[in-house]
Amino acid sequence: MADRYDFTVTSLLEAAGRGRPQRRAQEGMQTDHVVELQLVVAALNQLWNGTYRSEGWQRRLVDFFNGNPNLQLLSTEENQEKRVAVSRLIRGQDLPIEQHEWIQQIQGRWHLIRENLMGFKKFKDSLDDILFRVDFD
Repeated sequence: MADRYDFTVTSLLEAAGRGRPQRRAQEGMQTDHVVELQLVVAALNQLWNGTYRSEGWQRRLVDFFNGNPNLQLLSTEENQEKRVAVSRLIRGQDLPIEQHEWIQQIQGRWHLIRENLMGFKKFKDSLDDILFRVDFD
């Protein structure tokens, strides 16, 4: 019986031979890149283990997102709000109206970079399923 991938942000970065992205903090501000890597992990974990078999596929995927980050300098409070919104989205929970903006920003960024990720069709479809499972209309 095949299992699904079971990555965490840490284990995906380790499999890719990469470390956590360096924070570009400024006076009480922090970046949100790790929050968005949680979406990458959630999308991968919906796929069957073995979906991708080529050597270095984890590195290529992580490098793509590290090279195309949706970096925003956020206050600690904003970063926490975004983290909560992303976590709720991943778990399929309803999002309060005040959390919609965070997801809409991520959706917009993914729309801009999606086609630049060569291959990984099943991953891209999985990430679409997560990001666009909510309708803000």
